[in-house]
Amino acid sequence: MKRRRAEEGGSGKGKVIDLTSSKCCGKEVSLEEVKGFAEKQKNLHGYGGEEDLTSVWSEHFPVFVLAEEHFQSKSDFELIGSMDGITRARFMHVYAVRLLCLGRYEELRAREKTAFFEGKKVQGLKADVEQLKGKLQKFDKEKTELEARVVELCVQKKEAETSKEDHGYNMMEAGFERARKQAEYFFPKLKFDKLDPIKVVHNGTLVDDEEVDLEGGGDHNPEE
Repeated sequence: MKRRRAEEGGSGKGKVIDLTSSKCCGKEVSLEEVKGFAEKQKNLHGYGGEEDLTSVWSEHFPVFVLAEEHFQSKSDFELIGSMDGITRARFMHVYAVRLLCLGRYEELRAREKTAFFEGKKVQGLKADVEQLKGKLQKFDKEKTELEARVVELCVQKKEAETSKEDHGYNMMEAGFERARKQAEYFFPKLKFDKLDPIKVVHNGTLVDDEEVDLEGGGDHNPEE
């Protein structure tokens, strides 16, 4: 890593090891990935403390005693001794390579499982999003319907207020007409054709009620 960083002058390219020309890998590997691999392996390649002496990772685990008691079979030693050194070395090569293959297999399987569960999680989230979109559309529709209903109720309220005013005026006009007919009955010689239910006497003149300033007083008297 130091050599490559020096060669690259400390640039960003020094963060990648180019193995594209290698027949084994044929790709680029991040230095951070290499560093992370070593960091994660420290606990497996080292020794633990004294908390659990039965652990094979304990620095006090009697590995040599285990070998002495359980791996000293005479027949096994004779078998191993019958082989030459090169054959034993090649056997260890094969065994190591097969372990490497098994380790790589388990690593890829773990990544596939992680990717699978993440994919399932993403699919679940997408389904939740679609469900929320449907609810939002439903709420928007209900909101529009409620707004239209509010407008309709406002119109009905205005119509009811207008109807109430008209009803009050009709009641007043009917009462006025009844009073006028009774006045004609008692005073048949008088003319009541100039009577108007919406006019008042103001300053000696018969005027519309709207033209009178009620707060001004004057001779406005509704009873007249």
